[in-house]
Amino acid sequence: MLNRFKSVIMNVMGGSELGLQYPTNDTDNETSSDYLNSNVVDVEDKPYSRPSFLGLTTEETIVSADHGVRPIIVPRDLSRLPWCAGYAECINAGKSTWNEDQTSATRGDLKLSDINVTLPYVMFSMFDGHAGYKVALTARLHLHRIILGKLLEIPGNILLHGDEDALLRGKDLVDGAIELAYEQMDQMVELQAQRKGGGCTAITILFLNGRLYAAGAGDSRAVLVLGDTQRALTRDHTPDSESDRIRLLGYVRRDELLKGHFTALEFRKRPSEKELGSMILYRNPFMTGWAYKELTSADLKPPLISGHGKRSRVLGTIGVTRGFGDHGLKAACTRVNIKPFLSSQPEVQSIDLDNCNLTERDCIIVATDGLWDVVSNKAAASVLRKTLAPDYPSLEYRLTMSAQELVQAARGTLVGRAWLSKSENLEDTDEKFSSVDDISVLVVPLYPYLCEHKQWLKTTEQERRYMDSLHKSVDDSV
Repeated sequence: MLNRFKSVIMNVMGGSELGLQYPTNDTDNETSSDYLNSNVVDVEDKPYSRPSFLGLTTEETIVSADHGVRPIIVPRDLSRLPWCAGYAECINAGKSTWNEDQTSATRGDLKLSDINVTLPYVMFSMFDGHAGYKVALTARLHLHRIILGKLLEIPGNILLHGDEDALLRGKDLVDGAIELAYEQMDQMVELQAQRKGGGCTAITILFLNGRLYAAGAGDSRAVLVLGDTQRALTRDHTPDSESDRIRLLGYVRRDELLKGHFTALEFRKRPSEKELGSMILYRNPFMTGWAYKELTSADLKPPLISGHGKRSRVLGTIGVTRGFGDHGLKAACTRVNIKPFLSSQPEVQSIDLDNCNLTERDCIIVATDGLWDVVSNKAAASVLRKTLAPDYPSLEYRLTMSAQELVQAARGTLVGRAWLSKSENLEDTDEKFSSVDDISVLVVPLYPYLCEHKQWLKTTEQERRYMDSLHKSVDDSV
């Protein structure tokens, strides 16, 4: 197996020189226009595959899923990603048969027919599947087209020329288009998820009209690295971070949603049966302070949210609160539906890139929680700067090297039966356990898009002036 692994990984890294062919069909583009015009549909289950830009053969896909070796996979042809963005991934250490992360990248033109303008866009999306790969794979194949369909509904004049001080701005309509697309994507996978298809988190990075949009639903994360600074553009959605929303819903609709199996009250400490009849500290979701109440048997029911941090769970079952799917998920040992407490709505931030004083080393890191569970934002930015700092090799290779280094920092090295790391890239310098989850990392440069957008503005203005002069000449001749 080891010799086979070495051979196939060599093919993955240098396939074009060894005669391997890329798939003739780009599976990320396989979809029906019907999907853009419907809400709940019975999505066809596609065979398992990795992101099409990796160009993996069937054999390479199988070998990439080796849980013992956990090979770090990168595209063999870097130009298949816009601006040769860096990408690397590795599979988990045995949590699931396949790598349940998925990623897509799309470059195209938004045809604004009402004003006869074609506006370029670039879109990246990343999905972290759970309880199966199917929902993440479906999202990879369809979400970008649904977003495109929603963007096409925006009036061109508002999208291009929306004044920042106006009541309705173009960026507000783009935010709304992404939010509606996420909702429709969740509806599309409903039947698939009910058939034990699981679910997935989602994150989308959209470059449009000079702005960067970062939309996140779940605990994958996008981190903006500008010069010596870094900041998260998306927020992790966990039971801890969304406890107010979840508890409020459970409290207001407790009879309908909790069915007497759970309590939406929060206690200062978990009450025990021996405390029945005593006074204990509690609060309901409307309270910011604490109060005393007499402990009753109803208060001993399991809490709506249990645990803390990465161990927190909704109804003792799921640790992520936004994303797609999970429509058939029920709390353990009960028939209580968990889906009402989950949301597909992304939180969207946008940035005017012209105000950022960009250089070619400024990037955005997009990764699943396989990276962020063990590597901090600051540490990831440090790895990126260190790898991009030299002038050699060329930037396109250094972007991929950065993604590889980040995956390596999170995965670590197999020591005995455990994956460990001694790297300064982690939150402390002592040897510690590394991530055993699927790890996917995108490193997207920002400067190339800004250059393309400025050139598009210049060309569009020249075309407008030419058409104006042409019309003026025709009018004068008449």
